[in-house]
Amino acid sequence: MRTSKKEHLLLTAIGIVDKHGLEALTYESLAEASGLSKSGLIYHFPSRHALLLEINRYLAAQWEAQLTAAAGAPIEELDDAARARAAVRVCSSNATRADLLFALDASREPEFNEIWEKVLGDWQLPRAMILTDPRRYLVHLIGDGLWVHDHINGFALTEKERQSLIAAALTLIDEKPSA
Repeated sequence: MRTSKKEHLLLTAIGIVDKHGLEALTYESLAEASGLSKSGLIYHFPSRHALLLEINRYLAAQWEAQLTAAAGAPIEELDDAARARAAVRVCSSNATRADLLFALDASREPEFNEIWEKVLGDWQLPRAMILTDPRRYLVHLIGDGLWVHDHINGFALTEKERQSLIAAALTLIDEKPSA
């Protein structure tokens, strides 16, 4: 399937952020990297804010598709444990630099954060579980930790190490809390 011009621009913009950081994403840098004119970019994204909004929508849709695929069923058909398993599998992949920068930026911008809340909110375990079933909630935190691990530690996990940690985390989901 052929990539649309808009999707090409989004992927190019994400690539710029991955290589050079969020500040490097300008109309000029995107025009140069994509081969489109600045006016062509403005047609698709009338402002930098509109561009960032669309990037967040695009990335959130990608996450939702990955979560649904990992779960093997639509979210409406899943219980808490199945949602948690899918979230661990998807979140435990290594984040890209762009993933991290967009996540940090979205947390500061309510309009961007709302996009992520709509997608991720249903996949995350309820906050009340922190007090009612902390072991299971820790699994969610393990997934988050695996997602950022390679960027905040002095070494990258090998695929074998990552899979070992994922398997250990998944066993905690079904483990009954001790009395």
